[in-house]
Amino acid sequence: MTREKTITLKLHADPAWIPMVQGVAEQCGAVFGLDHGKALRLTMAVEELLAYLAELAPKAPLELRLEPGASHVDTRFSFTARDADLWAMNITACGDACAEDNLQAMGLLLAARMSDGFEAHRDSANVTLRLRMDRSYPGIESREAERFAPRGEVTFLPADEPSLIKEACALTAALYPQRLVPPAFRTPGKVVDRIRGGELCGVLALDRGGTVCGLMTWEPLSATSVSFCGPYVFTRERAATARGLTERLVGAVARTPVAVILSQMPTEDLPEGEAELLGTLPLAQADGTPAPLPVWYRDMREDNGLAVWTHPALEGFLRETYDRLFLVRDIHPTSRQGEQVAGRSVFATSIRPEASQAVIIPMLDGEDASATVRGHVQLLQSEGYRNILAHLDLAFGWQAALAPAFLENGFEPRVLLPHAGQADMVVLQHAES
Repeated sequence: MTREKTITLKLHADPAWIPMVQGVAEQCGAVFGLDHGKALRLTMAVEELLAYLAELAPKAPLELRLEPGASHVDTRFSFTARDADLWAMNITACGDACAEDNLQAMGLLLAARMSDGFEAHRDSANVTLRLRMDRSYPGIESREAERFAPRGEVTFLPADEPSLIKEACALTAALYPQRLVPPAFRTPGKVVDRIRGGELCGVLALDRGGTVCGLMTWEPLSATSVSFCGPYVFTRERAATARGLTERLVGAVARTPVAVILSQMPTEDLPEGEAELLGTLPLAQADGTPAPLPVWYRDMREDNGLAVWTHPALEGFLRETYDRLFLVRDIHPTSRQGEQVAGRSVFATSIRPEASQAVIIPMLDGEDASATVRGHVQLLQSEGYRNILAHLDLAFGWQAALAPAFLENGFEPRVLLPHAGQADMVVLQHAES
């Protein structure tokens, strides 16, 4: 997809514009590859958001932008409102509670529930809401597979042939535990589209007969980092194939400005000496069986240092970690000092049911942050999630200052991810998960 297919509307927060916006959203959904059901959900979400903004800031100017991604459609509303209350976008919000608390927030809640993901950003009075609607892809049928002996020499090439990519995804799903298989691999058409669209990169291993012997994928995590999954090896002779895949990953990234390679779902086939261990997340499978996840990284450039923020409660953890990793950082303390915080807090939640995992990500700060975090933990635990994590980007003082909201609700710092956000990112884990 290209920028030429992006649609931008400049209008005002007025209910009179709803029919026109509905028509644009419906047509864009069809043109951008959404099926009828997804296009209808996009149309309804846009309608609800405009109705909400018309109540929040009547007649205020706003911009609506619809843009196709490789496997999804992005919808962005940009507007100005100092008192925008977006609390209803939290997964803890429910219809009855929102109706009792603020009737106009119902539209916001419905829009968030109809989308496949959301982000909210506020810079002073400027607010941007982003909703993501994923395209629908057929899933693969479960199959049995066994590792095999390759025929002749194994070679490596960029993943760009759809049939080979889809076969590699199916073999990965058959040979590796669910917790180590990216969800998109179970809908291989999505992987093909993401690679063709430049959102995902990959390398394949093939034997002389053209049989797929391995796969490794990676994608941008930030402007200066990528995260990888794999290596996935389908042959009995695993070490050489795994090393070849990993070397191709490093070689491809070395030709870019990326500073750090980080693991997302590393397998036991990752060759020794190719990466440094950052730490291990003590995760568990859905049945409670321990499933520790090592976190690896590799420097690709000389690290010239960064400025990061920290709450005093995290400072000891950060200093010890930076010393161990020999990373130069200017650490600036930050905390609440009585200043007022506009609105209520909003947290996005990324979930992986097959791994019994949920990640809480701050979107907007608020005085109720601790109570909102507590509500998220209670809801996720009630739904059976065993692994509850949180990410804080230390480039932002307001996110670092949220540390007490997590620590007093049972979270502990586990791993530091260099360059994983706009600066470094700290991963916290709920102690009872």
